[in-house]
Amino acid sequence: MGKSKKFNNFMIILKIIMAQLTAAYSLTMVCFAGAGLIYNSDSYGAKISAMGAAFIISGIAMTMGAILCLFRRRILNFISLILSAGGLSVCLIMLYKLCDHADSAGWHDNITMTPASDMYITRVLPAAIPAALAIIITVIQIRSARK
Repeated sequence: MGKSKKFNNFMIILKIIMAQLTAAYSLTMVCFAGAGLIYNSDSYGAKISAMGAAFIISGIAMTMGAILCLFRRRILNFISLILSAGGLSVCLIMLYKLCDHADSAGWHDNITMTPASDMYITRVLPAAIPAALAIIITVIQIRSARK
């Protein structure tokens, strides 16, 4: 088996892993976290509700970036790079702001008494993995198209 064939197989496996992680984290966890913040906006206020909307937008952007990186078309790869990096940036900024607010407001789990920020971090932060994979795959595809 040639080096090119091994590389193509590696990229296919990487894309499968990225797609599964995207479905689990970027699409599901990030969007559900945002939906929960919006759903409870009566208790949290408009600022937290806006963070929820930003989470949903970032989750959709990361998911679209991952979907577009599955294709090898150059223009789609550039769009994927923008969506993945932009969605990840917004997601991480909102996560930081939400955790900061949760800690300063004293939010905690009523049963275990653990800070709510820990819950947000463990649910949302893993979305960085598929977004990073999408960015890596996209950069590899853009660079290999130049040759």
